[in-house]
Amino acid sequence: MSTFSKIVWQIVVTAFFVAAIQANAQTSPATVPTASEGAAEPELILTLSVELSAEPGNKAAVVGRIQRNHWLTAGDNVDIVQRVSSLRKEMVTKYTTPFARAGFQVMSHELRLGDYRQFITADKKLATQQAAYRNLYGRQTSLGLLGVGWGVEALRIDSAAGLAPYLADYVNREGANTQSVPLLLYWAMDRRRGDGILPKGHFDQLSLEWGLPFADVPYTKVDVVHESYWQIASTVSAGFSVAWGRLDGRDGHLSPIGKRYYGGGTGSVRGYESGALGPLDVSGANMGAERKATGTAEVLWHAFDIGQTPIIISLFSDHGRFSRGNNSTVDNVSAGSQGLGISVPMPFGIARFYFADPNRENLRTQRFQFEARASWR
Repeated sequence: MSTFSKIVWQIVVTAFFVAAIQANAQTSPATVPTASEGAAEPELILTLSVELSAEPGNKAAVVGRIQRNHWLTAGDNVDIVQRVSSLRKEMVTKYTTPFARAGFQVMSHELRLGDYRQFITADKKLATQQAAYRNLYGRQTSLGLLGVGWGVEALRIDSAAGLAPYLADYVNREGANTQSVPLLLYWAMDRRRGDGILPKGHFDQLSLEWGLPFADVPYTKVDVVHESYWQIASTVSAGFSVAWGRLDGRDGHLSPIGKRYYGGGTGSVRGYESGALGPLDVSGANMGAERKATGTAEVLWHAFDIGQTPIIISLFSDHGRFSRGNNSTVDNVSAGSQGLGISVPMPFGIARFYFADPNRENLRTQRFQFEARASWR
């Protein structure tokens, strides 16, 4: 068994061992919701999904999902997702249960195993295998959702000959197999509301990670997200969203490859290929950014309905800046786009289409992008 396989196995065993102990070490029955107190009846849901995208080399993914509530105790939930596509194979298991200790209300365990491929150049990809376990405790307050936790993470980089220079340097300094043990802090305030068709309201989120110094790659990471939308007419809403992130390696270590920011694509800066935006090494490979700042402004119009299906048309403007830690004018990429979006909610899923005009023609552009999801039970 390889070193990485042993690490993954240790994470898996540790995760389910901790989950089993904590799930069965609940407080007295009086502090845990029961089915008789209005909780939903036990339910098992099996879902098969097909996800389509315009990402090069990764046109479709098949996703299987199992959800089960009231599994080990009243009020708990297990959610297992298996995703398979050309570039990514991923399994995510999340178990959430009521937890009434030290002021917390809920506890969750998340186990993630993945085999990923990312584009480095037009003919070369970065292959990584990743495993992560996270244990989080949350409390809903008048100031928002507060959470704390810890994790164990492992990363393996395919160190075959022909690696991009920045990857070869990373493997030489940090090794092809690295582990980290982060402490986690989380806060979110969700004030969004509305009819579910047009967005309205505000959302704020702050997350902090501190990689403990005894692990292979100690680091700190901060991410901030803000979103605001206003309904300015019965069929029109407008708003903006911004996201900022900072990643730093500590004690002379490089920042972890698996934690860096890669811009482009839906959810980032549309009009560019997914992972296309970031500082480049001498070979033209995207090294991944340690600083990220993105922003989106858009106007959404509930144009018309096809039967019971609303058609949403949007005008958007996306901008982003991705840079190395020193924020130099050399090791950074700034890009933007403007365009038109069409969103079609459906009973079996959702389809979104984007037509973008990017302002950086020398980068890997993608003027038409789409994503579609369909599910059957």
